[in-house]
Amino acid sequence: MVYGLLFVSGTAYAEPLSLFDPLVSHKIPTSLYINTQTILANDAFSLNALFDDFHGKFYEQEGDYSAIGDIRYDMGTHIEGVGYFGYVYRKEAVIKASNDTMHFIYQVSNELPLNVNEQYDVALEIEAFAAHGLTFANRHTFYAKGDIEWRIGYAVELLYASEAQHGNAVGSAVALGEKDYDFHWRSDYLYTDNYLYDYDVSSGHGFGYTSHVALQFRYRQLSASIISNDLMGRIYWKNLPISKVSISSANKSYDTNGYAQYEPLVSGYEGKTNYIQKLMRKWRVKVAYNSMNGDSYEVGMDHMYGCDLPYIQYAHIFTEDMAVQVSYETFFSMVGIDVKYKNLKVAIYTNHLTNPSAMKFDLAYTYQF
Repeated sequence: MVYGLLFVSGTAYAEPLSLFDPLVSHKIPTSLYINTQTILANDAFSLNALFDDFHGKFYEQEGDYSAIGDIRYDMGTHIEGVGYFGYVYRKEAVIKASNDTMHFIYQVSNELPLNVNEQYDVALEIEAFAAHGLTFANRHTFYAKGDIEWRIGYAVELLYASEAQHGNAVGSAVALGEKDYDFHWRSDYLYTDNYLYDYDVSSGHGFGYTSHVALQFRYRQLSASIISNDLMGRIYWKNLPISKVSISSANKSYDTNGYAQYEPLVSGYEGKTNYIQKLMRKWRVKVAYNSMNGDSYEVGMDHMYGCDLPYIQYAHIFTEDMAVQVSYETFFSMVGIDVKYKNLKVAIYTNHLTNPSAMKFDLAYTYQF
């Protein structure tokens, strides 16, 4: 079943993160390639609760909590003898929070009774950016002999960035009563929108670049690949707002339920600076076996800013136009299905049918002129 092998090697199935793989960059001339990838995932709240000020189910766990937002939209074409040229929009964010931080946020947001005299150690960090860009990519077979083949893919992007988040907050909060608490945090924070406290400033902008590299080894039906995104990614920001402040409880009042409310006291330095933001490096390692009867098996792991997402996949190619894949990702426990029909490909991942805390959606289409 030769077309099965061609499909697997030439068309990307969905994997957990929204990586750009130059090994499968579009190579059909006189066509328009569109690919959208979106993942929103966290291990503390359902997505409904996350977008409703944390009003909803809280998932208890040992250790720290993580949240990922990873969006990539590509549109482009291949110029014969030159390579792939395209437009890209990217929006990425990773948030890490201590166990105490998420418990405190959940209890206060839902006005739950606090444990008197309990101290919460607050630790929160964020890394994020959003940018438009132009992409060039290509791939080459640099060794092929007998059943062995080595391929390399590479891509470069020029970026115009409009959003940034980089910083942390550390400190503590103490429960004075079931509905009363004090807190003190220190923050070192660069941003375009301030999510820690209300402070509106004009945002900066940045220009940058990045590169992606992929390497694949193939022996008969067995292949192994490593893909690295943002290997040398930088955004050079001009007039980016910066805060080096202390945030403490002050101006206490109480709501109708008797729960403490604050207008926080903020003191320290607020200004603007030029800043070089190093993009979060992402990578994927995977091993795949593609049988001659149309079955494909893949084991791999995606990585982004301290988050490892191992996964397994099984795919079956029914005809040259039709293929289906099922996947399981272990970090957020997402199950996925990927359907390819002719020039259209759709993939959906989720860890719950009605109230998920992690979801991924991919849509790809090739329009031939």
